Amino acid sequence: MSGSEVGRLPANDPGCGWLAQLPARASRPALRGDERTDWAIVGAGYTGMAAARQLAAVQPHARIVLIEANRAAEGASARNSGFLVDATLNEGTGTAADIETFKQKYRLNLAAIAEVKAQVERFGIDCDWDGAGKLYAARHPRYGEKLDRFAALLGELGMEHEVLGADALAARTGTAFYTMAVWTKTSVLLQPAKLARGLLDALPPAVDLFEGSPILAWASDTGGYRLTTPEGTLRARNVIMAVNGFMPELGIERNRSFALLLTASLSRPLTQAEYLRLGAPAPYGVLSADAMGATVRLTRDRRLLVRNTCEVPRDLSLDAEALAQRHRSNGRALAARFPTLDPAILTHHWSGIVSLSLNGHHVFGRLGEGLFVAGCYNANGIGTANLLGREIANLAAGQDSDLISLIKARSRPRALPPQPLLGWGARLRLMRDAWRGRSEQ
Repeated sequence: MSGSEVGRLPANDPGCGWLAQLPARASRPALRGDERTDWAIVGAGYTGMAAARQLAAVQPHARIVLIEANRAAEGASARNSGFLVDATLNEGTGTAADIETFKQKYRLNLAAIAEVKAQVERFGIDCDWDGAGKLYAARHPRYGEKLDRFAALLGELGMEHEVLGADALAARTGTAFYTMAVWTKTSVLLQPAKLARGLLDALPPAVDLFEGSPILAWASDTGGYRLTTPEGTLRARNVIMAVNGFMPELGIERNRSFALLLTASLSRPLTQAEYLRLGAPAPYGVLSADAMGATVRLTRDRRLLVRNTCEVPRDLSLDAEALAQRHRSNGRALAARFPTLDPAILTHHWSGIVSLSLNGHHVFGRLGEGLFVAGCYNANGIGTANLLGREIANLAAGQDSDLISLIKARSRPRALPPQPLLGWGARLRLMRDAWRGRSEQ
């Protein structure tokens, strides 16, 4: 690839409840003037920070520049629902190819959990780590067969899990909304903004970080690449693109990944009386058995998170009026599950981008001489982004790694139809899926 003009620039709305819990920090400087570097890493989320950390370890004398359009570690990395996922819901056709694919994904997910845990322990990051597992849950009985097949596959492969019925679920979650769930016990729940901030604070001194410096254009240049920002130019011998959902905007794998916009709401801490009315449950995380169903979490500090919207973005963030509309949808999901609670307890509302491919594969590898990319995590970004960020640095620096071949096997995203057909098709598909999954919203 020789370069591209950049399309829409990333912009984060200010309402993220996870970020609101963090102390204020000073902004890092923007890129100004002409800079030269051995390595430029575009995007200071989990992927970019992991790549910078690994490059600093394997090439300690190289100059490494990490450049971020907004504020580092405050994009999608800080805005997700906080699940470190082990096994993903799979209908389990029983074919050898299906089971082998599931095994590959599970092995990568466990490696990703181990990578995040290693960094949390290494740097002493307090991110509310909770090995409580996750619940794939459903309200309507029609999802029972799907969950049964998933449980059977987990059992066949020796993965730790448990099937819960309505009574056990009500006691576990404080709501009678659900009728069945599969509990996968090696998932982890955490506070994503705390993790992202901790990893930001732990960046090696050798990494130069520039914030507020969106890439407006990039092109191949003599001996490398030239990245243009509003106030400067960065010339790099090597570039790692770590922008996940914004890859198409930079002309990266434009026909292999696409972005969706999700919106979440977070409550204030429940009062003791409110918490007791729910039965005083331990912290938990629920993912819906339907892709369009609501995500729900009860956090360690007794906040409720609800994520109940998914859409093809016309813009890459939402204004206050649009956020208020999505807030009402999240409030309805809260009221359906917890009728004793007032939806007004939801005090923070925000949006964030996820990157998907048609077949659930990642984008990972070499795009050209000195040009590398990792992204498209299919809504499983905390662990996968940290793992693939580390491994794209290894690949770029010529370091051996046992996982690169496995990652490459899961990095063959299927080609997408061109725009505007892609957008039209995705919107129609989401409308259909939302109608079919309305019982789970």
